[in-house]
Amino acid sequence: MKQHEAMIKQRLEQTLSSGELVQLAAFHARRIAEFQHERLVHLLVTMFFACLLFAAVGLFFAVVPAGLLLSVLMGVLTLILFVLELFYIRHYYYLENGTQRLYRLTVAIEKRRAGDRNDTVAI
Repeated sequence: MKQHEAMIKQRLEQTLSSGELVQLAAFHARRIAEFQHERLVHLLVTMFFACLLFAAVGLFFAVVPAGLLLSVLMGVLTLILFVLELFYIRHYYYLENGTQRLYRLTVAIEKRRAGDRNDTVAI
């Protein structure tokens, strides 16, 4: 995502013809669609692991009266799922913010296509 963003910024700093801007906009739109798909998949995986975490927490409280060994095992499983969920949320956060930056580049491309060249450098 960072490579794509840098490439688009570099291309916007160049003098481009109308046809090149159309091609750049089409390429950028395809890449955004790919990033949106990846973002959706990561959201679904994050939600799945959140459900697993809630189930593990429920099972942990259900097995506490059953015995120490089972409680410790469920506690370890819950802790592992919690840490994994934190990393998934962090990764999804970066995907979301990166996609939002790409949307701003889309606006910059459209402004260039419309003939307003004032906003191309301040991205």
